[in-house]
Order: sequence, then structure tokens, then C-alpha cells
Amino acid sequence: MGSKPDPLQVTLARILPGQQVRGIFTTESGASEVRYGLQLSFSDRPRILTDRVNPFFWLGDAWAVIVYFSNSQPRWRTSAKLPQDAETRAKYLSESQHEHEQFGNWDSLAGMMLTGLQGRARCIFSNRIVVTDQELLVVAVSLNKKHAEITFRAPLANIAWTRRPHRKKHRIQFGFIDGSWHTPTVQGDYCTPQKFMDIFPETLPHTAKIPDVLAAPPSEGIGS
Repeated sequence: MGSKPDPLQVTLARILPGQQVRGIFTTESGASEVRYGLQLSFSDRPRILTDRVNPFFWLGDAWAVIVYFSNSQPRWRTSAKLPQDAETRAKYLSESQHEHEQFGNWDSLAGMMLTGLQGRARCIFSNRIVVTDQELLVVAVSLNKKHAEITFRAPLANIAWTRRPHRKKHRIQFGFIDGSWHTPTVQGDYCTPQKFMDIFPETLPHTAKIPDVLAAPPSEGIGS
């Protein structure tokens, strides 16, 4: 008897017809795993996997309401203000060694990717960064891996550069053609340097500066 197919691969094949999956990376799952300064407000977090409801998740909703009224932290009321002005951009480019993880407002490609990482659901889920032969995606996957929802997608042609911003940390930096970038964390052994380099062989090392895409636009994205 043959081994059973991986349920995640089956699910991805169903929601990504005609695409070949090249890499899957487990990453931040929900706003609680995103740094406070990059969080969406509770009401701005997209509802995902709405057909999957755990009957005990009303406890989570009740706790959210309690925190909302008892906590003065603005992320329950107001989404973070992301860096987007030219002065900040110039500063970040000159300080690439300090790992500025996000540049670009919520409407930028990096902002939309960050939004895709902060979905809220009434079931247990985890996010995956999925790279196919055509697209970069964030996919929310249910605990049993049989249900999934795409929360962010961009053609590979929209990626201007990739970079590993730290020699040891499991982090990936995606720079987009609109000049924005985001740096998700990936868990465990899903992101060994070699695995990421196999997918994006032109990935910049942590010693390289962040490219100034707006000053010198690439003729095409690295996935073109």
C-alpha cells in the first residue's frame, strides 16, 4: 500500500490549480504573533475560514471583549501607523544592518502581506508562506490541514529582491517593486538558508544593504 498523500499538499493543489508549489514556510499566525508596532486593530483584522467554527471559540471572543474594555492598548481600537514617508525610507536604507522589518503603508504590497498574516478565525489555524512557480502567497491552514484560505497573493514578478536580514535568525525579507518590504519570521527548520536559496538563488546576504528600488527600478521582478 502506498503512503497517504500529505493533506496540506492536497489542499494547496485544490486551491492553487495549475500551479507548482516550490516551497512552504510556517510563519506568524494571527496578530498576537506579530510585533505590537505592526498590528492591526481588532476590527481591521480580516475574518478568515468562516466555514470552520470551533464551538469553544466563543470564549476567545468573550476574552477579546474584556480586553477591549479593560486595556488601553490602542491596537484594539486603532491599527498601527506603518512607516511610509521618504525621510524614514532613506533612514532605513542607510541602516540596513539594523533590520527594519517593515516599510510601506497598509495599501502597499508589504502592508497587504502583513494584513494577510493577521487574520482572525473561530478555529485553530496556522499561516503558511507558499511560493509557487507563479506566485507568493500567505495561506491560512486549519489544524487538520484540510481547509485553507488565501489571505495574500502577489505574482512573483512583483518581488524586486529577497534578503536574509540576519545571519542566524529564521527571517525572510521580501522587497516589492513598489518600494515596500516585509520581513516575516519562519519557524523551525522550514527556512534553512539553503532551502530558501534554492527557491530564490539571488537572495542577498545580511551584509548587503536593502536595494533602493524606487531610485533604480528593476527591469523586471526576480520571479519574471
